Amino acid sequence: MESIKNPTDFWFTIEPYVFVSIVDKCALLYNTLDGVTIETDKPEVIELLNEMLQERNCGVALLENERYSKADIYTFIGELREKYMGDIIDVTLSKGKPVQLLPYFNYPNMRNRKVDFSALKNMLDMLSCIRIHVDDSTDSAKLISLLQTMPENVSFDVIGNMESVSNELWSFFNQHPSPATIICAYYNVIALDTSCSHNFSYRVSVKFPVDMIQWKRSLQILKNQTSPFEFVFEITSDADCQQAEQLINNYGIENYCLNPVYTGKNIAFFEEHVFLTKEDILSTSISIKDLFAKQSMYVSDFGKITIMPNGNVYANVNYPALGNIYSSSLYEIISKEIAEGQSWLRIRNQFPCNACNYQWLCPSPSDYETAIGRPNLCHVK
Repeated sequence: MESIKNPTDFWFTIEPYVFVSIVDKCALLYNTLDGVTIETDKPEVIELLNEMLQERNCGVALLENERYSKADIYTFIGELREKYMGDIIDVTLSKGKPVQLLPYFNYPNMRNRKVDFSALKNMLDMLSCIRIHVDDSTDSAKLISLLQTMPENVSFDVIGNMESVSNELWSFFNQHPSPATIICAYYNVIALDTSCSHNFSYRVSVKFPVDMIQWKRSLQILKNQTSPFEFVFEITSDADCQQAEQLINNYGIENYCLNPVYTGKNIAFFEEHVFLTKEDILSTSISIKDLFAKQSMYVSDFGKITIMPNGNVYANVNYPALGNIYSSSLYEIISKEIAEGQSWLRIRNQFPCNACNYQWLCPSPSDYETAIGRPNLCHVK
């Protein structure tokens, strides 16, 4: 007679590349390698996941055989293993409890209060891009004096009417080791001197209706130069989309993007074309690094400032000015943004996002939320 083997218990664990979110008695497991997910609202599964996530359990929870035999747990473990998101290990195969090094977000002070960056030797090292608005009132000499103190890795966006940019300012941008981007309307495009065109690229805004004479003139200027260029079509309606498509096809535009613009009267257009569904959110794989970054900062704004012609400085032009370059140092201005600002450290932590398992999978809150006046632009919650 064959001996009956005693049922064995297991160690339950999740792979370290799997992001786990448990909100309102529902769990979402997200595989950051391939974007595959598991969602469950089964109480016994939620309880097991919570046990595994407790710090004292070091990413591993004991799964007794009797518990494993329950239908919801058994089905969940099967799906977990099938999707390479976790596993169970026979307890008899280890001399003691194993440890799984799961990634935890524990960056200090980020969720409830501002981070103390005072330990940085140079606050300017946080800068990655300076957006400079220019017009006839721009004081080029003072502006250059400031920009010369910036780290070499800082890039520049030059925004406005390019005819207002002085020769001295063009020369500075051309000699700076970092590239500069010219951002202007299509009717403000100018031809750069051949001696400085290598350090510049164009980002050209197009609003509808389009003046075709100006459009053809600008396109010819851009094609006659070696500097790369991209068209940004400002879209407010389906009709704008159709006109943009016609220009792209008729003139062979290779580099372009469509930028939806909220007018206060086109919310239906945004709900159809901009608001996200679950499928939209999951359409691109997100790394663990990116998930943690979204929990600590507004990735699109962090490290960027805007300087207006009068010297006022903004981390984001939708929020109050942080200071003025003619009366405050950039160190003071950056310190104020870290301590009091509303842009660099803005995260998706408002209701209903903070009650949603997709909270950190969604893009960081954007200027659209500010313009529309609601914290989430999705069809999930």
